[in-house]
Amino acid sequence: MAPQRIPEQLTQLVQDLANSALSTPELYVRLAETARELVEASGACVLEIAGESFCVTAPTGATQLSNGATFPIADAPSAFRHVVDTKRPQSTSGQNSDLRVDPLSPHPLDVQQLALAPILLAGQVVGLLACINTSHGAFNDADLALLEHVAAHGAMVMRSSALVRQAEAAASDARARAEDAARAALVNAVLVKTARSLADATTPDALYRGLAEILGRELRADGFAVYAADPQLKTARFEHQWGVASFARNRIESAFWRTRLGHVVLDATPMFIEDLSAESNLDDIGQALVEAGVLSLALLPLVLEERAQGVLAIRYLGARRFDDDEREMLTNLATQVALAFRNTLQLGELERRADRFALLARAQQQLTQLTSEESLPQAIADAVHLVIPCDVIDVLSFSAEGLQRVLHMEAGRVISTDPVTLAEAQLATATAQTGIPRVASHLIAGPDVARSTMELCAAVRFGQRSAGVIRLLGARRDAFVMQDLDLLTIIARHAGTAVETARLFALQDFQRQRAEGAAELARVTLQAVSLADGATELLHVLDRFVPSIGKAIGVARARDGHIEYVATSGTLDLFKGQRPASSRGVQQAAPDGRPAELTSLRDVAPASVADSLPDEWALAVPLAARERSLGVLLVTAPRAAPLRQRDRITLERLSASLALALEALLLDEEERLAREREHLLATALTTIDHPIFILDRVGVRYANPAAAREYDWSQVELMEMQFEQLVAGQDAREGMREADGLLESGVRLSHDVHRRRDGSEFPAAVTISPLTGHDGELLGQVVSVRNVSQDRRLEEQLRHTEKMVALGELVAGVAHEINNPLTGISAFAQILLEEELREDQRESVQLIKQESDRAKTVIKDLLLFARKTERGSGPVDINEVIEQTVRLRAYPLRSAGVKVDLQLDSTAPRISGDSQKLQQVLLNVIGNAEHAMLGRDQRRLVIRTTHDVDQVTISAVDTGIGMTADVRRRIFEPFYSTKPAGVGTGLGLSVSYGIIHAHGGTIGVESEPDVGSTVTITLPAVPSERL
Repeated sequence: MAPQRIPEQLTQLVQDLANSALSTPELYVRLAETARELVEASGACVLEIAGESFCVTAPTGATQLSNGATFPIADAPSAFRHVVDTKRPQSTSGQNSDLRVDPLSPHPLDVQQLALAPILLAGQVVGLLACINTSHGAFNDADLALLEHVAAHGAMVMRSSALVRQAEAAASDARARAEDAARAALVNAVLVKTARSLADATTPDALYRGLAEILGRELRADGFAVYAADPQLKTARFEHQWGVASFARNRIESAFWRTRLGHVVLDATPMFIEDLSAESNLDDIGQALVEAGVLSLALLPLVLEERAQGVLAIRYLGARRFDDDEREMLTNLATQVALAFRNTLQLGELERRADRFALLARAQQQLTQLTSEESLPQAIADAVHLVIPCDVIDVLSFSAEGLQRVLHMEAGRVISTDPVTLAEAQLATATAQTGIPRVASHLIAGPDVARSTMELCAAVRFGQRSAGVIRLLGARRDAFVMQDLDLLTIIARHAGTAVETARLFALQDFQRQRAEGAAELARVTLQAVSLADGATELLHVLDRFVPSIGKAIGVARARDGHIEYVATSGTLDLFKGQRPASSRGVQQAAPDGRPAELTSLRDVAPASVADSLPDEWALAVPLAARERSLGVLLVTAPRAAPLRQRDRITLERLSASLALALEALLLDEEERLAREREHLLATALTTIDHPIFILDRVGVRYANPAAAREYDWSQVELMEMQFEQLVAGQDAREGMREADGLLESGVRLSHDVHRRRDGSEFPAAVTISPLTGHDGELLGQVVSVRNVSQDRRLEEQLRHTEKMVALGELVAGVAHEINNPLTGISAFAQILLEEELREDQRESVQLIKQESDRAKTVIKDLLLFARKTERGSGPVDINEVIEQTVRLRAYPLRSAGVKVDLQLDSTAPRISGDSQKLQQVLLNVIGNAEHAMLGRDQRRLVIRTTHDVDQVTISAVDTGIGMTADVRRRIFEPFYSTKPAGVGTGLGLSVSYGIIHAHGGTIGVESEPDVGSTVTITLPAVPSERL
């Protein structure tokens, strides 16, 4: 730009900045445009700095491509870092490869030259004025001077913006204070009248008269009641009542602690009920209040000496809404009522003070006896709570970094909490710095304390050094008195002495622990039986000296050199038995061989738990012995409370002893693995579930436990026998022998019959394999014996099934051939019966008709037995089928004297099938049961149904004559019957067997002679989606 125009541009800039109509972003844009024109740049912008990064604001020209972008301030070499550190303008050399342009990328801005000027506010760099690519090839000192001049005006813009924001915040705060003052004035007016009325009351009657005047005239209440109560002794006494809804004294006192009145005293917290009729579970007193028209209540605890000693119940006719101001006013009114009793409690007050001084002496004695740093915060808080019970107790430690909360107690209970904030620590910080105890009452609610909260602070000091602060909070303005501050100061002084004493003891104990730790690690190593157990015990030793929330020992095993976590504890238990996703991550965790903090547990964690890792602080301690890396020790702690420096030093000094211990354990493990490999073969032979023999030239050298179980000989007895003694039959024994008693090569399979100790025999499949040594020499034989009795039974069942199929086909053919002639005979006999016949002729024809029909019935049963019945698909209610079948047989059963007991499961699901065929099965079962109970004294048939997840079970239990085992085996065979000739065909259960199996079910019989029989039928249930 022409030199003559520079003053003109600067003058215009000053005028624009002075124009209050422009917003801050508009002023920034004007600032950037002026800079770009003055130095003839292709682009300019304002960079607002926030921490270690800056944001591109008000870009003009080519810099608009980066509008709103945020970049970190890179370390040197960087023009941005240089300007921030030196607070002087800076430009690049004009080379495209100049690294000082970073973090602004040359692309897509195509930065060839860069000029920066700091914007200083109160001596601090709060922003940068940046210009890129000047038209005259490079930025000169004059350009930098102009930019520095413009940046100074930019600082004025930022300073003005800050002042505006401060003014707006002050105005908002003033409005809030004014509103609070107005509300407080209204409340104070009522409280002043209350105080005046109650101040002259020297007797309870005068107190109650003044209270009735205030509540009735000023607060428009319709009644009240006062009760005295002792929450410790759980006693209550009715004092006075006025206005609506009067109650008898005994009625209130007997139910006091079960009502809201008792809750208010126990909690020492007011309770406001705006519509009593809307409350659920009203007691009888609440019901009586509603009947009297009282719908709103203010139940206010009467607190004296920080303890509720009664309750004031204010009653209102109709529903009423209590706003926050009214609630606070009524609470304060209750406080004044409680204070009115103070004149009658002076003697009690003196006694209470004496008790407090006794408690102070007790607390001092407890603090004097402390020697442990860890128990100090709890002991200090307990001592304070013992002497000065309050809502909140904070024990804060003081160091160069400031105050830190080490313990937070509410209502006598220690709870976890967030770190102390700068706002809530203002009074405590001043106390720690000066050593002067302080008291404050918070009239305005803040971010960390409620309105009307009272705060006491006393410094914990030893000599001239502050170790911390004890901070008390009370929820009321009168929560504390000056005597409390004096008592707190005394306790804090003794706490300072206890802190110094504990520090000296801790230093001595720290040195002792280091020596004991190394000795303990050596002792544990000598007593360990395995690497895992030894490593676990080593962790226990470390936990005693350096407690933490998690530890893990990773060992590089000799087999593959990879790290494996052999011992874990606490939050790192999920690492147990696993390997890190990458051994490189473990090696890089502490590359210089010294303990190092980990940025993330992912670097050393197994891949399977990477997604569920806790966000914890971690320390990696490398373990090495004799220039050999053995593994790593991981220790975790909460991020908010990492290990103390003293604990880190302890771990580093114990790491050498720990590494030597692990080296010894690894050597022991290698020896143990060698022994285990030798024992592995013997263990495998022991666990095989079928007989295994090892034979040598003498006889049985080894027999496993399964052989002892199978042959009923002990293992010792078997190893004193010849294997041929177990084989039944001379031919089989001869076949087992070879020329010299051994097989030279190959494997042989034979099927023999073997004999047990008791003489019982079983079929066996025998596999004989040669046993050779390392040099190929034949040492013996390995004989494997398998009992094939079950296989034989399955084969027998298969043959029986095939026989039944063949028999069914034969029966079907014969039945079809006979059925047609019988049908003709029966039909012609029926025709003859319709003719006029002599008596002897009619009797003969009837006999022909009867016998031909009987023969047809037999043929029908044969056809049912032979037919391959297909399973039906319709849903069937089996309970309904059973009930119908019993009704069909009701008369014959009654005639036979049989009592039927139905125990049907009403929740049983339906089954899929043919209801008529299932009824036929039930008729056969019931008929057989009826026949079996003929002549029995007790004739009872129980039919029950049950079900499980996917099947329905039907059982029929009778008290008949029962069956022998031979009869029970044959009952499902066709034409087999135990009934007299002419009574049964022997096909009923055979046909039933076919029907049930066609339905996908099973049928079985259990019976005991002279006791009875049980027929059990299982059928698959219909899936719920098909119902």
